[in-house]
Amino acid sequence: MISFIVPIYKPNLEVLEKSIKSLAVQALKDWEAIFVLDGPCPEAEIVIRRAIKKCPNNYKIMVIEHGGAPRARNKGAEMAQGDVYCFWDSDCVIEPGTSKLWYDTFAKSPEVGFVYSGYKFFGDSMAIDSEPWDAWQLRVRNFISTCFPVRREIYPGWCEDLESLQDWDFWLSVVEKAEKAGWDIKRIGKYYRGYAFSTPFPTPDSISGKGCTPEKWLERMDAVKKRHGIEQNAICVSSLQYKADGVLLAKNIGADFQIDPSDKPNHYKTIIQVGFSLSPNHVERHAAIFQRKDIKKVLFWTGDNINEIYNSVCFKAVDAYSNLLNDSVTQYVEDLEAKRLMERAGFKVQVRPIPLVNTDNIVPMPEKVKFAIDVAADYGQVFGIIERSLPDVELEVVDGVHSINDYTGLIHFYPDKTLSHMIKRAILSGRHVISNVKQPYCGYISDKESQWDFILGVVEKVRDIIDKKDTDPKALEHYKETLNPEKLKEAIA
Repeated sequence: MISFIVPIYKPNLEVLEKSIKSLAVQALKDWEAIFVLDGPCPEAEIVIRRAIKKCPNNYKIMVIEHGGAPRARNKGAEMAQGDVYCFWDSDCVIEPGTSKLWYDTFAKSPEVGFVYSGYKFFGDSMAIDSEPWDAWQLRVRNFISTCFPVRREIYPGWCEDLESLQDWDFWLSVVEKAEKAGWDIKRIGKYYRGYAFSTPFPTPDSISGKGCTPEKWLERMDAVKKRHGIEQNAICVSSLQYKADGVLLAKNIGADFQIDPSDKPNHYKTIIQVGFSLSPNHVERHAAIFQRKDIKKVLFWTGDNINEIYNSVCFKAVDAYSNLLNDSVTQYVEDLEAKRLMERAGFKVQVRPIPLVNTDNIVPMPEKVKFAIDVAADYGQVFGIIERSLPDVELEVVDGVHSINDYTGLIHFYPDKTLSHMIKRAILSGRHVISNVKQPYCGYISDKESQWDFILGVVEKVRDIIDKKDTDPKALEHYKETLNPEKLKEAIA
């Protein structure tokens, strides 16, 4: 059974009635609602009884002395009978079928301790998305609303001393309690895409509104971090385009990750941004991340950014933003070809690959020779010919999510000719690489020759790899050293 525990204080009675009715018409039948009046409110009691009259056995009302939402939630939990608790806000309207989806998830997946998704604001004018579960990211910032269900056995109680950010404190406490009880923290959170409920936009008088004011934000963030032993981090990685790459970099160098750290006040001394688009649709927001004058700013240009500058950005944008960034930002590219292109465009850049660490053991090559194909569409027709020229070799186009350990090597050709995450990942996994990137151990083949010479070059390189089988151990050592996160930390210190 799911117990909806609903604290109520000075409610909007019309919205309260909508909220209760949305619970009453859910497909799930095994539920209860405990309405905790945080101070007497006869009008709210009338609304509750009227709105839920079709479910007379599913609800209880308790009245307590006013003490705030966390205290009301704790009191309601003392009365709850369910094996799952959902601390529902009295102004939230649940989407049809949501509570049944939650209940079925708990029934089918014993490893799941809580379920969550995003939510909308009334009028569909705006929504708050969430993201797949990652305990590491929860210690940086919250991405789970109060109003999502948690198993009773890992319910930690609500801290009654916090003025705001109570939801972040609560979910951190849930995870800590579960970890002590032996739960697999990597699997404990179940994320569903979409939106579970609608709610009014926060006002200055709401808990969320009060907690989000700039003058209070740092103080309240610090209070939650102190409760959970989370150290203040001086370095933050950001990325509006390449979140997965940014998170991986942050984990590798022991930094925080925020998509946009300029969104809220913070204690950061260094911002490392992965990616900077000069497209008119993106450039102002990308530049805004560097608006603070009192911090060190580092930028990694990506292959996509460089290709964009080379092919489609106007000189006016290049001139404006090269002046801006050259004056205040340390700019990195990953290889010499990228450096040549960016300097030609007027940007002062240094060569420093984005760090990468292979946390897996290197495994033997697969018995059957098999290459992962990661190439731009420009090369598609040519690789059709190459595939027919290698009938005994399996060539498989990958989408970036396959394990490189399943392959003998990687064939990687893109017009920007710059070092990529896929190439680094392949070499750190002890795999061969064939590419148009002029970097050590990247199996360089020029794509500027005739089409026939290019085809012959790729085919001959594959045949050489089949004869050699294992990669040069010097390749692995070279990239372990080059991609060591400590090198970046030393450079930005």
